[in-house]
Amino acid sequence: MPKALVIGGDRIEGIRHVLHAQGIDSVDHWTGRKPGDVRRDLPQHLTMIVVVTGWLNHSMMYHIKHLAHKRGLRILYVRHGADLLQHKLQAAA
Repeated sequence: MPKALVIGGDRIEGIRHVLHAQGIDSVDHWTGRKPGDVRRDLPQHLTMIVVVTGWLNHSMMYHIKHLAHKRGLRILYVRHGADLLQHKLQAAA
């Protein structure tokens, strides 16, 4: 079952819709606003990470980038949500 993690943002319904349309069944969400979020480990069985950069600090982005690189996960960076994500997914396909 394909699974994605969205980090950043408050309302991600649009992002969830785009990911479901791409065949991603399960979407987890971290707001990135809690101090402990920087120390969290990535969930198992992820296929991709979507980082909403307009809502994260640099240490959180660095941490996620490092963890994803160690596990060989695909990361998509979007500034403002669903529209840009859809364009990036279509360009990658």
